[in-house]
Amino acid sequence: MKMTTNCKHCLMLLVLLVCGVLGVQAQKFKPGALYHLVSAVKGLAVSENGKGGLVLSKINEDNAGQHFTVNELSGSWRFINPFTNKAIRTEGNAVEEGANNGSDEAQLWKVETDGKYLILVPTNRPQMAAAIQGTKIVLIERAKAVGNKTAHFSVVEAAHSGFDADLTYRIRSVQYPDSVLGNGDSGENNAHIVGEKADKGNRGQYWNIKMLDLDRRVVGNAFYTQNFDDGGSNASIDYLLQWPAQDGVWNNAQFKFEPVDGHVGTYIIRSAGQAKSSKMYALKNGQLKLTTYNAKDKEAWFTFEQVEKPKIKSPYWEDETIFAENKEAGVATYLPYNSEKEMLADAAYYKTPWTQPQTDRYLSLNGTWKFHFVPEPSQRPLDFWKEGYDVSAWDNIPVPSNWEMQGYDKPLYCNVEYPHANTPPFIKARPGYNDGGKNYGIDPVGSYVRTFKVPSNWDGRRTFIHFGGIYSAAFVWLNGQYVGYTQGSNNVAEFDITKYLKKGIDNRLAVQVFRWSDGSYLECQDMFRMSGIFREVYLYNTPQMAVRDHYVTSDVHIDANQVADATVNVQLTLDNRDNLRGKKIIVAKIFNPKGEKIQENRVEMSGADGSQANIKLCVPNAELWSAELPTLYTLRIIQQDEQGNDEMAFSTKVGLRKVEVKGSLLYVNEKRVFLKGVNRHDTSPKNGRAVTVDEMLRDVTLMKQNNINTIRTSHYPNDARMYAMYDYYGLYTVDEADLEDHANQSISDRKSWIPAFTDRIDRMILRDRNHPSVVIWSLGNEAGAGENFKYCYEVAKKLDSRPVHYEGTRISKPYGGERYSDFYSKMYPGMAWMRQNTSNLDKPMFICEYAHAMGNAVGNLDQYWNSIESSNATIGGCIWDWVDQSIFDPQLMKQGIYRLTTGYDYPGPHQGNFCCNGIINSLRQESAKLAEVKAAHQYVKFRLNKVDKAKNTATITLKNDYAFQNLKDFNLRYEIVKNGYIVSTKSVKLPSVLPGDSTSLTLKLAKADLVNAEIAGIEVLLNLRVAFRNTQLYASAGHVAAMKQYTLSERGALPEVKADTKAPEMLQTLSLDQTIIGNERVQLTFDNETARLTSLSLGGRNILANQAGFEYSNHRWIENDRFGYTANGLEGKGTLKVENVAGNTVVKTTRKGSLCDTEINYTLYPQGIVDMDVRFTPHTGDLRRAGLVCLLDSALSHVDYFALGPWENACDRRDGVIAGRYTTTPAAMIEPNMKPQSTGNREELRELTLTDGKGFGVKMEMQGRVNFSLIPYTDEELMNANHYWELQPQAHNVLHLDAWMRGIGNASCGQDVGTLPMFCVPNHVLTYKVRISKH
Repeated sequence: MKMTTNCKHCLMLLVLLVCGVLGVQAQKFKPGALYHLVSAVKGLAVSENGKGGLVLSKINEDNAGQHFTVNELSGSWRFINPFTNKAIRTEGNAVEEGANNGSDEAQLWKVETDGKYLILVPTNRPQMAAAIQGTKIVLIERAKAVGNKTAHFSVVEAAHSGFDADLTYRIRSVQYPDSVLGNGDSGENNAHIVGEKADKGNRGQYWNIKMLDLDRRVVGNAFYTQNFDDGGSNASIDYLLQWPAQDGVWNNAQFKFEPVDGHVGTYIIRSAGQAKSSKMYALKNGQLKLTTYNAKDKEAWFTFEQVEKPKIKSPYWEDETIFAENKEAGVATYLPYNSEKEMLADAAYYKTPWTQPQTDRYLSLNGTWKFHFVPEPSQRPLDFWKEGYDVSAWDNIPVPSNWEMQGYDKPLYCNVEYPHANTPPFIKARPGYNDGGKNYGIDPVGSYVRTFKVPSNWDGRRTFIHFGGIYSAAFVWLNGQYVGYTQGSNNVAEFDITKYLKKGIDNRLAVQVFRWSDGSYLECQDMFRMSGIFREVYLYNTPQMAVRDHYVTSDVHIDANQVADATVNVQLTLDNRDNLRGKKIIVAKIFNPKGEKIQENRVEMSGADGSQANIKLCVPNAELWSAELPTLYTLRIIQQDEQGNDEMAFSTKVGLRKVEVKGSLLYVNEKRVFLKGVNRHDTSPKNGRAVTVDEMLRDVTLMKQNNINTIRTSHYPNDARMYAMYDYYGLYTVDEADLEDHANQSISDRKSWIPAFTDRIDRMILRDRNHPSVVIWSLGNEAGAGENFKYCYEVAKKLDSRPVHYEGTRISKPYGGERYSDFYSKMYPGMAWMRQNTSNLDKPMFICEYAHAMGNAVGNLDQYWNSIESSNATIGGCIWDWVDQSIFDPQLMKQGIYRLTTGYDYPGPHQGNFCCNGIINSLRQESAKLAEVKAAHQYVKFRLNKVDKAKNTATITLKNDYAFQNLKDFNLRYEIVKNGYIVSTKSVKLPSVLPGDSTSLTLKLAKADLVNAEIAGIEVLLNLRVAFRNTQLYASAGHVAAMKQYTLSERGALPEVKADTKAPEMLQTLSLDQTIIGNERVQLTFDNETARLTSLSLGGRNILANQAGFEYSNHRWIENDRFGYTANGLEGKGTLKVENVAGNTVVKTTRKGSLCDTEINYTLYPQGIVDMDVRFTPHTGDLRRAGLVCLLDSALSHVDYFALGPWENACDRRDGVIAGRYTTTPAAMIEPNMKPQSTGNREELRELTLTDGKGFGVKMEMQGRVNFSLIPYTDEELMNANHYWELQPQAHNVLHLDAWMRGIGNASCGQDVGTLPMFCVPNHVLTYKVRISKH
């Protein structure tokens, strides 16, 4: 509704009269309200002229320049236009406007009364007053203003609603005065705005209101990050809902508050969006509904009450500003011993510091604890921590563990969502998932108790308790005394418990853990969400005044001859919190890898807590650390008393190396390096997130064995012991902070969360910065582009010099890392993107996630690496991800049943099986995908230069693509393979080949006989393997680092077969339904309607099952390509024609189809041989297969094949396999992906032999391109199953013989990452021949 000019004028006079009186008596103004400043001269209003000046004009409610807020500051008033952010100020004797600035004293005014009017006096010039002079406002002497009409003003409240965005309001119904607008005290998206009974403790009833301009308002909740939302153009949304709006965009969050005629301060709420602007919102039966506009409908009238935002006290676990109490600052990992001698006696820990320490200054608290579980905080025991509280009836639980894996509550897989309500910082039930605790607990609490005794020699010293990781918040008590509080699940939490310990008797430790807390909003990673004390717990004991932290850096200089000298600096921090007198002698010694001392220095330390000192150590002719050559020195730090007696000793491994970003590349030790990496989650099928040391070692060594040189600790710091492994075995590490607010990235712009953000960066770096393996810090993952990351970046740079990565700042480019990152970064690029964005950049590009390895995946990996290695700005990438996160069902494990389960097996807002994206499965078995990764990453490149068939020699070139490793440490082992059989093998030592260089070798091909092989059509292959000569840290001698296969002589066509004239005569039997052709040695049966083969007997044994002979199949379902269309598109009727060709019986069959036509000609030889000549004519370029399928008798379960193997492969994933003869079974040909899917393919089949173990077998020989699979299930059965253990074996195996099967691509995540065109089924005729005979 538009107000008429007369109505506006009447309203103005009424308001002028009322406010004029109020102004004279009280001189009070409503915060945020809009006012006109009106002169007594002709009732004209002060207005902006748009040029920085002020003019007088008639009051116009639609003129934004006439609207001001009146704000108090230090006893004075400021007149501010909120739409232009300008304020009325003095300049000399003129009154004008200037940029709003609370520090500008010229903007301050005293308001004095003169009768019924006001006089405006500049605070900094009290002898002057504002007055009208013509059309301008000037200053006159204060004495002349009294009784002077030109100096008289009134402050009149405007018709438009005005608000202060920093204040809090309640929106009350006029028709139902007991009702205010609220959101059900919910921070969830889509929650309805309704009428609720006013409740001071209901956060959902408090609102902030932002003025965008004179008409438009944005209403946001004062506690939850939610805004009024009109639903936009969606006509079905006829109610008001809430949704987080984007600051500066607003979209559906814009509303108008229309004043009600004759009712000051009463408004009608209307949408400012065009789609719904003609209607209004009215309170109907408690619901705020979009209704036909009617200004007289009081159900649409509302008032806005300015109220104090209630100080609703939140518990620690729902307060983002409290994430630690009494918690020790982050420090580098160290383990104290009594003396240097005792430290050296613990040889295992000294060498490999992930083993169990052997010292009486360490006490493990791992083991059995008493445990009590409740599904929500209100039910938790409140005083269990008190001494004397009886926990004998409580359950036992192992520590470390996740309580969900012990059968309490449910493991929950979430990808980009919270399992609780999205109401930061509060934890509530997730609507629709666990309302009232249905399906899983609202916020389960686990209470832990255990007792321990400490050695008597700990007295008079300091004792710390160390928690490696707790999900997600915990209170700690000892002996009935409160110790502290911690959040940050994957960061170490340590507390000083010295004053709470008891000597000689049991100490009672109590820990109460909350499954979710405000910290959970920063831990929204793609993983199973689990809880509890999941990493190790131990005590350690130090002198009362002692070295508390040590920070080791090295300055490495490499001369022109590649000789390195290093200066090691050890920065020591003193713990003297008790302000003890005296001094300590700190000795630092550095030893080379052979255990020889290089240098020793010492320093005296005393003084205040936190005092620092530095010790420098020089290392000439330094052996540098890299992932290829992970040379480690050992730094010993010995603390002595003033008499020189050892009080404490510990050691730290030191890797001397330099990490630099130069230009747009990453350098280690002045060599460009490529990060050939993986992302890794903590996951164990039996233990959940409580990964064992054996599983850690399996991960690290398996990565090293397969040419993986980098790990991104996605998306949180790993167990501290893993970094020792990364150092020792050699893995570049992108150390990532436990920071991902994926489902609510607006948190990254909330100032109140900055300390919680930076704490996670701080603790990660302080713990891990001594590790040479860490080459990049990562600030987190997919946590928004907000300003909070500015502070995170600054903290990282302050604490350490290593480069910083953060992908989440995606602003204007087709990749992230635009700010607060030393790298650009991209997730899941396609090859078109790679061609456009990997070179000519102003800083390095890091592909932090790519080649999504979900199910049957990792296609065209070689294409990615060709692009990366040929770029001038890309440093590498990390495949998503390393290991599947499937778990054994916790309830079944109690029964001794171990069945793998995945996301869709549990309640909550899961994303199905999206947690199983591993290169390897959760059992950590090697895989086809891993073989491909190894090949794509291999550091030796092969080239076949020349083959001299007469001399039986081949000349090859090997290029060393290592950055540091010389090839002199390798052997080249090569094999000559004839028709799949190895006929000769030889191994030669490789010469010295420096990184970047090449060597050419001429190989003698013993027994190749290439000339005759070519004449005879014998396929000759050359297998090349480069293997370590000696044992490596992670592999035995002979471990293959690179391989390649070349064809020296091509396979000829199948030999011609002539009919055996002595064999029994071929007979044909024709009936209405079928045609039978053959003799006692071979017999084929065809369906006359479809022309499909229904029986194939060799020597009287039918090898087919269920009358399902060869027929076209197009179905293939993998998680990378969820092609659910199972029909083959064939017409119902085929053609069948029997002919005699050159004395042989030929059955010609055809089948037309909408997808592909097939022709199969069966040539029967009386001696018991069948040739199949197969022709495919595709009608589309979008086929999954151009091939045949049949069902074979399952008794033929022994499989010998000559094809690419031994691993499953595909046309775009075949670099990790070579052609050879392999033996297996149909069941073993299944690649054990978590979700069943099409599997088992082998490319380039030459020969397939199937036997039953009783002497019968069938042999199939191929001519042309054929790939095959033979497994117990159909593709449809696999597609429809959730687990392999659901599938029941049948009396058949499924054989696919494809001329081409579509490549697998990477389409389970990302855009434009499907199968590349070159690997799709060609849209032209394809043929092959199969020869079948009895074996």
